[in-house]
Amino acid sequence: MLGFISNQMTSALIQGSSVVWFPAPKFDSPSMFSKLLDQDGGEFSISAEGVQSISQSYDVPMVLNTQLVTKNGTIVITDLLSIGEPTLIRKIVSDVPFEVNFSPVFYYGLYKPIIDDKRRINPKGRDCVGLLYSYEGEVKKVSDNVWSFSSGQGYLAAVYSSNYKHGPLSYRASKLSLDLSRSFNKTYDYWKSSTERGQGVPFPKLYETSMSVILGSIYYPSGAVVAAPTTSLPEVVGGSRNWDYRFAWVRDSSITAEALLSAGQVVKARSIIRFLLSLVNFSSKPFLFPLYTVEGTSPPPEVNLRWLRGYKSSRPVRIGNAASTQVQLDVEGFFLNALYKYFEITKDKIFISDIYDRIKYIADWEAENWKLKDSGIWEDRGEPRHYVHSKIMMWVALDRAEKLSEALGLNGNWTSVKNELRSWILERAKGYFPRCVGSDEVDASILSAPLYGFVNVDDPLFMRTLERIERELVTEDRAGASY
Repeated sequence: MLGFISNQMTSALIQGSSVVWFPAPKFDSPSMFSKLLDQDGGEFSISAEGVQSISQSYDVPMVLNTQLVTKNGTIVITDLLSIGEPTLIRKIVSDVPFEVNFSPVFYYGLYKPIIDDKRRINPKGRDCVGLLYSYEGEVKKVSDNVWSFSSGQGYLAAVYSSNYKHGPLSYRASKLSLDLSRSFNKTYDYWKSSTERGQGVPFPKLYETSMSVILGSIYYPSGAVVAAPTTSLPEVVGGSRNWDYRFAWVRDSSITAEALLSAGQVVKARSIIRFLLSLVNFSSKPFLFPLYTVEGTSPPPEVNLRWLRGYKSSRPVRIGNAASTQVQLDVEGFFLNALYKYFEITKDKIFISDIYDRIKYIADWEAENWKLKDSGIWEDRGEPRHYVHSKIMMWVALDRAEKLSEALGLNGNWTSVKNELRSWILERAKGYFPRCVGSDEVDASILSAPLYGFVNVDDPLFMRTLERIERELVTEDRAGASY
């Protein structure tokens, strides 16, 4: 099991009592603890003699509690990422002695660090990470990377700085005090209140877990949402379908904004919508890329990290995502649907009026380019095709733009092309909606068509599509659950 923590700038994964993934300072930065992808990738671990069991639970969202039970006593570790800084703090309460292995490496394990007291400096750059501790007990250094701690309590911290001359580990910072306990407690309180209702009433656990993962995936400085905090975790262990998901997909971000709107988190949803609006360009396809960096810049190329063994020997390990080179025609529909839902909830005509130039441009571009082929929602790496789901979402973009235009008392004049597009899709159906024009396959993504109002759920064409999907795509696991 992997524990996930975040401070809405970066994240970390904890396996047992070891931090095995920690990119800094951002979600998409190189990781300094990369044991998740290679045994020699570096870690920040806590161990003791005679461990009999390890259990994990969340005290509050994004605050992970790990308990090690040994034959002589218990170690309780509470992990979080400090709000406002790329610092991982580990609160320790221990009945027994334990050891800490602090062995970061740089650029996903390619570069071994220069060791400077408690700091580890990147030999190919100026950034560094160091170990700080405030502990009521005896501490001894065993080797370059290992410290022994007596029973007691206190805090350990992995502190990152983009320049070894800056930050709390620099020699110039000696005049500034550093209070790990205060940072820990303030961050704890922030996450405790993040999913509470009024008067401190918590939501149900499943809701809280889902909401905390969504909130932990938001890059707070921009409002971007990473699709996942990791790279190269395989779809099938040992397989090669291993992608880097530490980017903001327009589609995924729009769906996330809708989820937050449904949960009453209007302000957070609007921050995502504003981020997506900042990406709309007027020289070409409104969203030129299907995904962007967390800062809203062009995505990097896909590169294989050949020196890493991969998660459970699943190669290749990739950074960057080649889907950035694709044309995906559905994404504008997802975005305008989220924007329309925002308007339905808030009735915020001032906001919609202020950004109407973008709405109109998106709809105009869709109207002129709906006959293009694309790579589809599943980002097929073959030749572009006429994916039916993409065409439906282009219809959604025109429909939502039209509705927003009408709400402002304007006439967007997309009705005729919207109807033409709908007729084009229906005329190419084969008694059911195919995956793409000319194909005999079906695609589960088309099951969303009634949700967007393209067809009624009891439409015979849709019902025949549903029947084929259930017959051809649904499988059962060994426990009898259907997928």
